[in-house]
Amino acid sequence: MPQIKSINTHPYHVPLKSSLSWGKGHQLSALEHVLIVVELSDGSFGLAEATPRPTIYGETADSVAAIIERELAPRSIGYDIDSLDAIHSLDRELVIVKNNNTAKGALNMALFFAFAKSSGKRLSELLNCSQNNTFLSFILGTGDKDTVLQEVHQIYKQGIRCLKIKVGKDYERELALIKAIRNEFDDMQLYADANQCFLADDAAYMLEQLAGYDIAYCEEPLPVNDLISRQELQNKSLLPIVADDSCFTLLDVEREIAFNTFDILNIKTARTGYSQSLSMLKRVQMNAKGVMVGSQASSLLGCMHTAIFACQDGVKYPTEASFFLKTQTDFTQPKISEGYLDLAEAESTLYDIEDALLRQHGYQ
Repeated sequence: MPQIKSINTHPYHVPLKSSLSWGKGHQLSALEHVLIVVELSDGSFGLAEATPRPTIYGETADSVAAIIERELAPRSIGYDIDSLDAIHSLDRELVIVKNNNTAKGALNMALFFAFAKSSGKRLSELLNCSQNNTFLSFILGTGDKDTVLQEVHQIYKQGIRCLKIKVGKDYERELALIKAIRNEFDDMQLYADANQCFLADDAAYMLEQLAGYDIAYCEEPLPVNDLISRQELQNKSLLPIVADDSCFTLLDVEREIAFNTFDILNIKTARTGYSQSLSMLKRVQMNAKGVMVGSQASSLLGCMHTAIFACQDGVKYPTEASFFLKTQTDFTQPKISEGYLDLAEAESTLYDIEDALLRQHGYQ
């Protein structure tokens, strides 16, 4: 049976076409990520992208490389990988290393990819994907109205039909932008992400306003630590609420389900890998909650990992796997048709990227 032979990391710098800001002081002007390369004893390779976010998870590119070298790799090398259960088991064992969300998430996805090759299966087959495509959403940048509308025109031409709009920093300006987008793109689906910026006393009124602009749902309107206010807001049923920052882990999901604070869970494979993400998906389905899949501002590599996972049965809401449209890349981008990305297109792109990156770093 194959064993984990080696785990290596490589810095991964990806420039952005434009910066993105959100919430209270978060800003992203370039992707300073980490490639994680797993090799099994039978020569199979798997590669994934860790997306450190210091202001969200407390990770940096340097800390990801260090935690893998000093803690995760020593606990993993030599581990038998003969089944999905073995990968899940290792993921549970690595819980002993606290936090380090994206380091562990990327390692888990790289293991899935390596085991798929070792088993002679496609990654989608290993994940038992049942949908042939996924509906993509695009995280809209911030800035003046003309600049943002220019970006909307551009990504519309590239096939996007759903936008995630950041709200809560300058609400009147944001509502004006939503109205302008509505006037120009009547077939564009819109939803909002407040990144915990609303106040408890104002949140109900703001959600009613957003609903009046045909906003489909709102992500994390209130601070995560205000559990009771979030529960009360959810009980008013003003607008479907998406859980993201409140659900970093499966244990978080269990708490939020118990308090009934959300309608839709945003699963981010970049921070929970495939093993924990599959458990989250099963758990929310058992409780009649919706599921969408987010990419954590990944490059094309991470976006394709996300898009493939989003072809799971039960993922009925948009997939935030189009962030690669914001990046400056030499890789051939997959075609998006009327908002949809085909599974076969996503998987072919993923394998092409991995082959190119493995050659670039001297593995092939």
